[in-house]
Amino acid sequence: MNHFVVSAALASLSSFVAAVCLWLKGSARPANRLGGLYWFSIAFWASFVGSQPHSITMLSPFWWGWLLHLGCTFIPVLLFHYTIVLTNQRSQALRVALKLSYLLTTVFNLLNLVTSTFTHGMAYRDTYAYPVPSFVFPVYFILFVALVIWSTALMVRYLPSVPSPERSAFKFLLITHVFAYLGGIDNFLIMVDIRLFPLYPYGLYMIPLYALAAISVAAQRRAPILSTSPT
Repeated sequence: MNHFVVSAALASLSSFVAAVCLWLKGSARPANRLGGLYWFSIAFWASFVGSQPHSITMLSPFWWGWLLHLGCTFIPVLLFHYTIVLTNQRSQALRVALKLSYLLTTVFNLLNLVTSTFTHGMAYRDTYAYPVPSFVFPVYFILFVALVIWSTALMVRYLPSVPSPERSAFKFLLITHVFAYLGGIDNFLIMVDIRLFPLYPYGLYMIPLYALAAISVAAQRRAPILSTSPT
């Protein structure tokens, strides 16, 4: 069994369910629409990882790699955006950082579409193919890590404001959030042929639990629920 692919398929399915749940709750709490988009970006990215043995031949390696990164690049900025809305942050620094993050994300995807400066070619890791990172890619990786850490810090600061009956569930969401992103690091490492057990190949198995935690908290909370993940 290829756990790298199977775990991604499970991550995609569970993330799509979480996306639908949060989007539907957005009718009462519009901020949850951002959470739905965030989870959809995870589902979209993971679907290309999980379906790689088939989709890479149907789409061609170039389009498979571009679509995969289209979902992946929007994960951290949508997390950051939703965290800002959830925690009701209004500082000028955050607004500027958010706009810059969206701009950089758009630039990354355009570069990946028309140049070889973001990724170039395809390499095989075991039985799995992955785009080869180019010299702009480390900038995206730094942005990804920075936005995830910043978002997590905002969530931790927000935790005391969560009503006590819901705080335990929110803490569990934070725990799964952290472990899901740690597990997702294997998708960056494998691009440069680094395998760290158990992150590779089992890291993405944390995402279904993370999605379940988000759905559970969303079902019981009156306030907008924070959804938060890997590459």
